Formats: sequence, C-alpha cells, structure tokens
Amino acid sequence: MSINTIILLFFVLTSSSFSYQRCTKLNNNLAKSECLKSNNRSKEALKNLNKFQKSLINLESIQDFIDFKKIQLLTKSSDIIISLDKFKLKYPESNLIKKIELIKAEALLNENLNKSLMETLGKIIKKYKLSAKDRLIIKYLKGSSLYRTQEYNKSFKAIKQLAINNPQFKAKKVNELLYKLKNNHSYFLSKDERITRLHNLYGKNMYSIFMKEYDDKLSVLLRIKKALIMVKSKDSEKGLKILKKIAAGGFTDSGSQSTNLEAIAESKYRIILLKLKSSDNNSLLAKELQSILSNYPNFSKNNAVGYLSARLFTIDKEYEQGIKVYNWLIKTKSKGYIDKSFYGLGFSEYMLGNYKEAIGYFRSLKESDESYYRQLGSFWTGKSLLKLGDKTLALKEYKDLANKYKIGYYSYLASTKINIKTSKNIFKKIQSNNYIGDITLLRYANQYSPLRKEVENYIRNKINTSNYNSYLSALDDAGEFNLSIKISYNYNSDNYYKYPRGYKSIVNKYSKKYDVDSNLIFALIREESLFNPLAKSWVGAKGLMQLMDKTADSLDKELNIKSNLLNPDDNINLGTYYLMKLMNRFDNNIPSVLAAYNGGPNNVELWRKRFAGVDDDEFVENIPFKETHGYVKRLLRSYHYYKNNY
Repeated sequence: MSINTIILLFFVLTSSSFSYQRCTKLNNNLAKSECLKSNNRSKEALKNLNKFQKSLINLESIQDFIDFKKIQLLTKSSDIIISLDKFKLKYPESNLIKKIELIKAEALLNENLNKSLMETLGKIIKKYKLSAKDRLIIKYLKGSSLYRTQEYNKSFKAIKQLAINNPQFKAKKVNELLYKLKNNHSYFLSKDERITRLHNLYGKNMYSIFMKEYDDKLSVLLRIKKALIMVKSKDSEKGLKILKKIAAGGFTDSGSQSTNLEAIAESKYRIILLKLKSSDNNSLLAKELQSILSNYPNFSKNNAVGYLSARLFTIDKEYEQGIKVYNWLIKTKSKGYIDKSFYGLGFSEYMLGNYKEAIGYFRSLKESDESYYRQLGSFWTGKSLLKLGDKTLALKEYKDLANKYKIGYYSYLASTKINIKTSKNIFKKIQSNNYIGDITLLRYANQYSPLRKEVENYIRNKINTSNYNSYLSALDDAGEFNLSIKISYNYNSDNYYKYPRGYKSIVNKYSKKYDVDSNLIFALIREESLFNPLAKSWVGAKGLMQLMDKTADSLDKELNIKSNLLNPDDNINLGTYYLMKLMNRFDNNIPSVLAAYNGGPNNVELWRKRFAGVDDDEFVENIPFKETHGYVKRLLRSYHYYKNNY
C-alpha cells in the first residue's frame, strides 16, 4: 500500500462529516439544514431553514443569524449581492455584518466586478477589526481578482504567499490558481519557496500534499519529515531506515556544513524520541541525548534536547547527572527553559537531601515572571524548610502563598499544611431571561458540531463588559456550562461560573451509589471535558468523564448494562464506578487515583514502586508522563476549590 493510499484511507475513516442519510435523520430543521448544506443539497437545506425560521419567528434577537444562514445557501444565486445589501439594511447592528461584507466581496469576484471588489476590500480593511483568517480571505480575493485583470505578477505575489505560508487555507482553489500561473504564465516557486511550503505542509499535517510535492533533491531536512510521515503511517521500518541512514551521514552533501550537521543531529534526536515510546532505560536515552549536545553544539533544538536529557535522568533518579544538564541549560540561557531548569535543580537537590541548596534554587523561582513558578518556588521552599526543622519559617512561607494565590495547585497544598479554612464563595446570581433566542440556537445546534461552533462564536460576539454577567447567568440556567466557563475567563466574572456543578443531580446520585466524593467527580468532569457531554478527544475518549470505548465495554460487562458514552447519565455512572474501583485499588489515595485515571493504573503501580517512600507531594512531582503530571495538579486544584466552596 502506498503512503498516499494510507493517508487517504486514514482521512476517510476519521472524517467527521455526516452522510446525506444521516442528515435526513436529524430531528431539528436547523441542524438538518446545515448538514444538508455540507452535502451540497442547498435547495433542501433552504427548505428546512425556512421551516426553522417560521417556528421561531417571535425570537427577533436571532433572526439575523437565520437570515445569514440563508445567505450562505444563496451565494451562487444571481441576486446574491441584492440579498446581501438587504441584510445590511435590515440588521445594521448585527455582529455578522463583517462576514456579510466578505461574502459580498466574494460575490463580486464571482461576478467579475473587479473594480467594485477592490473598493469593497478597501472599505473592509478600514472599517473592521480583522482576524488572521479575514486577512487571508482578503489576500486570496485580491490575488484572484488581479489574475482576472491580467496583473499576473501581482497576483502571483499574493497567491504564492498563501501557498507558502498558509497552505491549509483554501488549499484547492489556491493550488488551482498557482497551477494556472505556473503553466499558463510561467510563474514558478523558487527552490527556497518550495522548501518553506513543504515544511509548512508538514506542520499543518497535510501529509498527502506533502508527499505529492516532495522531491528528494530539495532538502535533506525534508527527507527527515518524509521519513517521519512514513513512521506515522505505519510504514515505520522504512521510515526508521531513512532516519538511520541520515544519522550516519548517508546523504548527498547539501553544500552547507551547518545544514549537514543539523540533519544528522535532527535524525539522531528523532530516533531517540521514537525509542522513548518503548524503552524503560531512561538514563541510557539521556546519555544518547547528551552525545548530541556534545557532538552537535549548534543544533537548533539543543535546548529541548538538554531539558529532555535532564528530565530522563531525574525520572531514573540519576539526580547528579540531571543537575549537570540543568546547570548547562542555565549557563547557556536556554530560552524557555530557565524556570524549568531552576525547578529541576531545586527538586534534584531536594531528592538528594541537600535541602539548603534546594532552597537557593526554589527561591530563585519566586522571582519568575510566571505565577505558576512563583507558587512552585514558594511551596517547595516551605517544604525544604520543614525538612531542615525550621517549622516557623516554613509555615510563614505556606501562609504567604495561600493568602496571595487563592486558586492554584500549590496554594491548595499550602493551605492544607497550615489548616487554613478558606471562606466559601458567596455569590448571588443575576436572574436573566433576556437571551432565550441565543439559548434556543445553542440547543438546536447541539446535533451538528460545526454548527454548534458557529453559534457559539455568534453569541460570543454579542457579549461585552456590560452584559456578560446576565449572559453567564442565562447560560448557567440553561445548563450550558461548557460555554459559560470559556466566556467567564474573558471577563472579571465570579468563580461560580468557572467552577460550576453541572449535572448535579446525576453526579449526586452516583456519588452516593458508589461512595465517591461528589466534589472529586465535579473536578474530574471540569478538567476532562469542561462539562461538554459531547466531547471527543483525538485518542477517542468520549463524554463528560472522557472514557475510552474499551474501558466502557469492560465496565458495562461488570455492571451488566449497555451504555452510551455521550449520554450524561451513562457516562457519569461508568466514570464514577471506575473512580470507585481505582479508589479501592489505591487505598483511597487521591493523587494515585487521578494519575491512574489519566495514565493507567499499571503505570501508577510501577511509579509507586520506583518512588517508594516518597510522600504524595513528592510523588506528583515525580510522575514521568508530562500530560499526567499536569493533569493531576489541575485536578487537585479543582477538587480543592469545589470542596471548599460548596
């Protein structure tokens, strides 16, 4: 099977689009219309949209959105420009006007009204705050218009910028225009431009186009990316063979010694990263990484190489070796790794029992620009002081930390050390019935995720500093916790909206049934799915508590039931039952339970054996998986908030 066939098959299998048959089974006309539109059934889509509008004609606040959806279905009609102008007159204050103007610009291009198009684009640029996507649309429209007016040089300049720097944007149309400019008018991308485009295609996961345009003669660094695509596409042996050949210097001289050395170092680094997935000998891999630092001092990724080497030594409890690399990172002023390295030095000295040295490094972190590292430095300074027997100074450190930072993993730990009773969050919610139309749109959009995203953006653009509280209240009342959490972080809103207790009756039911703290369930749902019952992760985890199908099937058999993971009741039932099993397995040790929920119970048992004798705080810091390490800290922070505020 060819590499392109594999990639195409992967795309087909993972495509989230609905078939026409599935569209017809949707039970509301708004979602059905949008689904039909995606299947190029514009007439049927418009018919369903008209039915939807008729059923909600009294909800004036959302009529602009419905009429906008109609316009999207009429873009190929002969009177589209008239329809767009009517919309602007009917809804002069709509937050969709900018989109209407951009649709009009595209309609003018289709009508070959190039002078009017350029005038319209000029007005849009002057009048509106443009997003990055808006600017790409404008560049594409300009390039297309210039081609039609036979200004090929200017057209090529605009279009090639899109093709090189934003290959994912309107890829089919941009590539078609680039092809015309190349074959009809002899405009070609230079070698360097082709190389940059291929690097960007790889970066955007556009592997099929990358492989189609790839040329062995262009760059050895691109050959590495070709090899990595092959590894990702299950043709790993062939891909690994290419990497090993490059690592051994088996490639045509690029003409630049620095490029040759970069390619060799990159291949060696990539091979080590691939080994990392299956090897348990972290120290051996750390030494291989060190050899890259020694032999290729100008490698562009040496900061990442050094930090990974230090972390692997730390994970294997080779603290002295890790300290050497952390010191190297600080001496070389490795961008993005200074705070991490001071933390690594402090924690390594702490684990070696050198508490005075550890305090020096932890105190350096208290001057960090990042709140997270300031809190970390403060907490571990206190922890080190306790080890030295200075309880007074340690408690002062904890008290200052808990008082200064009200929400955070380390402030939570500090408050538990000094038994601070945090005052409960007393909040009186504003009652609001002003946004029935928006809430209605959200409910109808739930059946079709692309539409849901569009409706959310439409609502977000209506919210401002004067109405955000009433909007948050309406969303909370409607059970739209996911959107209310996301919006709450854009405004000075109360923590009530950041930490809601969604699906409270279901959570309480299974909390009682399985004897699991409801606050832990709320915290887990918040961090796993942000209270989105339809959440699906890239690895296949589903629903509020993000359960994998394999795990769910096993739990279903134990409970003798058949669950739908996208159903809140089913998901919380299984998730809470699984938490109970983990609580029993790990003797109610919450850090271990949370680590097991994310990283797997077998891994946690291995980690507990590797770091036998450490306390819970030390265990969390030693969790080897980066994702699980951060996950446990976030969960414990949220758990603490729920436990102390409700």
